[in-house]
Amino acid sequence: MHISLGRASAATSLGAVLVLALSGGAGGAAGATGPSSPWGKTDYNAAQSRANLTEQTLTATTVGRVRYLRGIASPLSLPSQQGCNRNTIVAPVLTGGSLYAVTNGRLSKYNPATGGLIWRRILLDPIDKESFVLDANSLAVAGGLVVVGDVGCDSVSDPNGFIQAFSASTGGRVWSPQITPGNGALDQMGLSGSYVAAAGTSPGGGQVVSVHQLATGSLVWFRSTDECAPGTVLVVAQLVISYGCTQSLTARVTARNIATGALAWSKTGNWVLQRGDIGGTAGHHVYATNPSGTVVSLDPLTGTTQYSLASAADVLAVDATRAYATCGSLGVCAYSTATGARLWSTQPGFIPALAAEAGGVLYLDQGRALSAATGKTVADLWTFNPASALAVGDGRIAVVTDPRVLDLYGLPGS
Repeated sequence: MHISLGRASAATSLGAVLVLALSGGAGGAAGATGPSSPWGKTDYNAAQSRANLTEQTLTATTVGRVRYLRGIASPLSLPSQQGCNRNTIVAPVLTGGSLYAVTNGRLSKYNPATGGLIWRRILLDPIDKESFVLDANSLAVAGGLVVVGDVGCDSVSDPNGFIQAFSASTGGRVWSPQITPGNGALDQMGLSGSYVAAAGTSPGGGQVVSVHQLATGSLVWFRSTDECAPGTVLVVAQLVISYGCTQSLTARVTARNIATGALAWSKTGNWVLQRGDIGGTAGHHVYATNPSGTVVSLDPLTGTTQYSLASAADVLAVDATRAYATCGSLGVCAYSTATGARLWSTQPGFIPALAAEAGGVLYLDQGRALSAATGKTVADLWTFNPASALAVGDGRIAVVTDPRVLDLYGLPGS
């Protein structure tokens, strides 16, 4: 079944959501969305898998009934700052019956059933109080906290990275912004158990990897190197997998114990980390591009290559049984996580840069919904702009296709 469900025109939608934002978002029926199935972190888990393994409401059977529900507009712009994004919405997450997002330099919590604002906090730069931290890129909600990873606006070449936490219920600050050690930037953040792992790189500061306590934000350990590779961090099998440099400044990928920072293994060469499968202790796969340009699965405990993914380029999502990736002229391919064998391929007519898997459905950034089992198209949910942010949880889909508007899709009445 192939169903097109295009949203209203961008101008009409923006006007509608501006009215919704100004009125407190009191429209729309609050329908039950089924069992809890949170998407509580920007890329779902600390392994950055982008696959919700608990979604039960939106499935391959029900996605054909999904409709555009409502939109939420970004609040008015803050004063312009050098190096800062303006009028943008990033990092939406759906968890605990709530919607969290960074909306134009502010951390906001909404009721997704109505679009109504629950609370909002401005993210201030603790070093320069006249500057706003607008370049937030990561959210994680756990243990009653909303943890935000963001970058300051004080420098283009060497910005400071910050991690800070707020109460999920009240929005009150729980611990103040923790500057990443070594004055490093922050490009990616993951939350695993009682730890927050972060990494970033900048031309002036190089590459920094750090781990902090979730409850307090206090630093557990960090490693700082010269600029060798991007600021990527995955947590799989309680190992922090990131980049580093040898003493001769040769690039390498490393795995370190999340609690101690002790080195478990390293592999020299220009590796490109992509995604893991499961955070916590249960992970079995780390997908990376090796120095020869082939996407392979590594054993997170040893770094040993398990298998390669034929023709794969960018790994989009990894669930319990399949890894999904762009695959050259084939478009999108699914591979067995057990063997690496290609299970299906499809040509959606575009090369996705972003995807999410949930409930047996693979959602692509241009609105195409595929059966995760077969690759067949089951719905087209939006058809205008590709999504810059996408999360699926608690029976709803949160999408940013216009940087000023966050759209929600779901079953009628949800």
